[in-house]
Amino acid sequence: MKPYLLTLALVIATSVNSQNETYTLKNISLNDELSQYGVVHVNDGIVYYSRYKVNSFGSVERNSGNQQIFTVYHGEMTESGDIINTKEFKSSDRFVFNSSTAGFSKDGKYMYVTTNEKKRGDVYKYDDKTRNLRIERGEYVEGKGYMNFKPLHFCDERYSYGHPSVSPDGKYLYFTSNIPSAKGPTDIFRVEILGNDKYGKPENLGVKLNSPRKEMFPFISADNTLYFSSDRAKGIGGLDLYRAEMQPDGTFGTPELMPAPINSEADDMCFELLPDGKSGYFSSNREGGKGEDDIYYFTINN
Repeated sequence: MKPYLLTLALVIATSVNSQNETYTLKNISLNDELSQYGVVHVNDGIVYYSRYKVNSFGSVERNSGNQQIFTVYHGEMTESGDIINTKEFKSSDRFVFNSSTAGFSKDGKYMYVTTNEKKRGDVYKYDDKTRNLRIERGEYVEGKGYMNFKPLHFCDERYSYGHPSVSPDGKYLYFTSNIPSAKGPTDIFRVEILGNDKYGKPENLGVKLNSPRKEMFPFISADNTLYFSSDRAKGIGGLDLYRAEMQPDGTFGTPELMPAPINSEADDMCFELLPDGKSGYFSSNREGGKGEDDIYYFTINN
C-alpha cells in the first residue's frame, strides 16, 4: 500500500446474493499507469482525488528520500462518471512530502486533508525522516479557494491520523489512527466537531467494528452507513470493503463484507457513495486495471 496509504473503459455487471443489488463498474478514463485513488465529492460536480505529483516534464516528483510524492487533484464529474478538467490542488500552505485523501463539510466551507507531520517553513523537532500523518483543516475563501490550513489540535505528532470524512449532519469527523487506544495497527475513530475550531476527544468505534488488523479509509454516507476498508480475517483479498449501519444509540452494527464486483482478490478501498445514493467511486489495484491503483465509478442498478 501507499504511504496513506486512453483505453476502452472496463465495464462489469454482476448480481449480488445478500442485498440483491446489481453493480456496474467502469474504469474511468482518468486512470493511467500511475496511481489514482480516493475520490470525494464536494458540490456542483466537483470532486477531489489523490495521485502521484507530476512535474512539468511529466515525471513523478520524489522527496529527499527518493520516495514518490502524493498530492491532491480536483476536477469535474461528468454524467457518465468520468473526471475531467483536472488540476493539482493549490494552496498557500505547502506540505513537505505528501497530501492526500480529503474530506469536506457538507456546505463545502471546510476542507480536511491528510498530510505529513511537517510543513515547509516550520521549525521541526524531528529530522526529515519523520513520516507520521496528521489531519489539517482549511477554510474556503471566496476567490482564493481553500487556505489557512492548520493541524487539528488533537493530532499528537507521535502518531498518525488520516483519511478524514465528515458525518452528514456535520457533527463528527471520522478518521483512521494508530493512537494507543487502537485495537489493531490502525483503527477508525471519530471526534465531535464543536465549532470555533474546537473538537472533542477522539472516540474509538469499538471492537465490533475495529478488528486486530488494519481498518482504513472511512466514509459515512447520507443514511449513516459507514464504509471502510480492512484486511481483517475472512476477507477475499488484501484490503476489502465493508459497511456497517449506525444504530439508534449512535454505535455501529456488525460490519458486512461488500460483495463482488465491489470487492476483489486485490486491494479495494476508498468507497464513496454520491448524494444520489445510486452511484459512487472506489479504488482498486485489481487485475485488469491501467495502473498501480485505479479509480472505478459504479452504479447500483436496482
